Amino acid sequence: MDIISLNYNNLRFKAAERIKSYLALSNNNRLTIGLYCKGKLYVFGNPEEENRFRYDIGSVSKTVTAHLILKLYGEGMLDINHTVDSFLPLKKGKYPTLYQLLTHTAGYHHLTPIEVTLPQLIIDGYARKNPYENCTVKTVIKSLERRRFLKHRVRYGYSDFSSAILAAVAEAVTKKPFSVLFEEFIQKDLGLVNTSVEEDVEGRTPPAAKGKKILPFWVWKRDNPYIAGGGMVSNIEDVLRYIALQIESDKPYISSAHTICEESELKNNNHLMCIGWHTYKCSNQLWHVGGVGTFRTSIILNKKRKIGVAVLGNAKGKASANSHYIAKMLYSELKNKRIRL
Repeated sequence: MDIISLNYNNLRFKAAERIKSYLALSNNNRLTIGLYCKGKLYVFGNPEEENRFRYDIGSVSKTVTAHLILKLYGEGMLDINHTVDSFLPLKKGKYPTLYQLLTHTAGYHHLTPIEVTLPQLIIDGYARKNPYENCTVKTVIKSLERRRFLKHRVRYGYSDFSSAILAAVAEAVTKKPFSVLFEEFIQKDLGLVNTSVEEDVEGRTPPAAKGKKILPFWVWKRDNPYIAGGGMVSNIEDVLRYIALQIESDKPYISSAHTICEESELKNNNHLMCIGWHTYKCSNQLWHVGGVGTFRTSIILNKKRKIGVAVLGNAKGKASANSHYIAKMLYSELKNKRIRL
């Protein structure tokens, strides 16, 4: 698939102005926007130039981890309905199933394990340093054992911890380091050759800066299972091709991830989880957002309408939250055919 170039003149004036106002918040802000529509890929700007920018895509990595676990399930290497102590050397107790981890219905808080995340967040803040930087599979095992259930429970709770547990399980059943397994799946099975787990800063788009102060990257060590929840680095072409896979692929480990988990229903009775993906009740929309340091990613797609939006952002401060707002706006514009393609 060739990538077609667009510019802000293809948008309605109001939509274009909102994007420009995001970029105007700081000279250091960076935004790369792509669209998928009925088999065609579009990028705002020069596709070759925009593809040079590589973004930390954060929690969108969780959707890839979900597809990998479903692939291992299809190959008979694990059963997603089994509890994690079937795969990991844990003390006797009640533990969640892989399915609960995949759908965030194990009840873990977003800061779990708090004894690991909270001290780092207090000392360094979210934008400055990866709070999971020094975690290993041993960290996950100890944290799991501290949180043994008294009885089986199902409760929604979005958490990076769930993805780290899944990484530990994948590593245990394949006898292969998760970072290696993850990259092989991404590049060979999904065909996303510009996507990887990066330890260093070479080839990565510099983080946003505040004035002359450059913030550091989040560092990911190769033996860190939290890679599964936020360690991917990619560019706009690969993210758009990933959207295309969600819409076009007939591989079971792709399509089965879109099945709604009814047990994930929240208090607002609207937001539901699929396997790795978010959706809404009575909607064909699938979405996920990601954020690490100054980087923000937002993906929204609709399989029935065969459309999708990807926004990769890099900004400091309040502007960092605008990527998903822009993605939702562009999704609405695309769905209502207000973008000239």
